[in-house]
Amino acid sequence: MKHYVRYLGQGFCYLLFIAFLGYFSGSPSYTHVPADKALIKFSFTHPGKRLVACVTQTRAQLQKLSPQLRYGKKCPRERSPLLVEFAMDGKVIYNAKVQPRGLSKDLPSPVYQRFIVPAGEHRFRVRMQDDIRKPGYPYFAKKKIKLKKLQTLVIDFNNVRKQFVFE
Repeated sequence: MKHYVRYLGQGFCYLLFIAFLGYFSGSPSYTHVPADKALIKFSFTHPGKRLVACVTQTRAQLQKLSPQLRYGKKCPRERSPLLVEFAMDGKVIYNAKVQPRGLSKDLPSPVYQRFIVPAGEHRFRVRMQDDIRKPGYPYFAKKKIKLKKLQTLVIDFNNVRKQFVFE
């Protein structure tokens, strides 16, 4: 008789645990974006230009080096930070100097920002400079997009075509 009571108590505890998990798996509800808004994800990685150009070594310089160090070019690894500006409806909402990653500052610079904006038609302007030694922004894009409620717009940079992509 004691075994039946113990099994019933154990089953009741399992049932309570399952009910607890079942309730909190769907409730309370959480929305990432309010129902009348849209989401913009401004996200890309891009390597800046090298801060110091590669130097071609002469034959005499190469002969002075040990055999495992004899490369035709000497290239410092450090890259330039990115200067990124994102504007919506004529107002700059993101402006940053993004440093390259890595111990030697030789990896691409990552950019990731989320913006929750009102649904409707908006004008976007994106600019990026990947060489701080030169003035101006060589990469530039303008776009007019009508965002629907709960729509997600991703703004990316295509490193092959060298242009911003709005998807």
